Amino acid sequence: LKALDNFAKKTLSAKRYRHTTCVVEQADKLAQLYGADRKKAAVAAWMHDICKEMSRDQQLQWIGKFGIILDSVQKTQPKTWHGMAACGLMREQFGITDEELLNAVRYHTTACGHMSKLDEVIYLADLTSADRDYPDILSMRALAETALKPAMKEAMRFAINDLVERGMGISKDTFEAYN
Repeated sequence: LKALDNFAKKTLSAKRYRHTTCVVEQADKLAQLYGADRKKAAVAAWMHDICKEMSRDQQLQWIGKFGIILDSVQKTQPKTWHGMAACGLMREQFGITDEELLNAVRYHTTACGHMSKLDEVIYLADLTSADRDYPDILSMRALAETALKPAMKEAMRFAINDLVERGMGISKDTFEAYN
């Protein structure tokens, strides 16, 4: 984990690194609460935004190395690419092949149907980390720390409403997660 911390520290801006450390802390708390693997939660939290500040071209290269082909909605939402790109980086640079870990990172922004407990922990840790400040963060954080499934349902409702209000497409993954 120290190697991942060091890699994040040298790869990310100070602001993004602080966010990542907050997600690591929240992921550990949620993993403990819900019985998810704490080591996997830590690895996924360290890696979730590792490609966030890369150029779109770099992200697309990592996505391609992982073998992901973007669908028509995904192509219009480059802000979601970093999770998919991180999967390529994790496999190529760190030899991480654990599907559960890769999926937790891949779907931390869009979610997906049939999410594992680890997927949900990382999704909610990113959404409710200590550095987050948006309307209703306190109630969302409280819900995340008391009821995993209801918190995911509320998070999906919030995400879909936000996408609709902004006139954006809803990815198949997000749609399936909500359902």
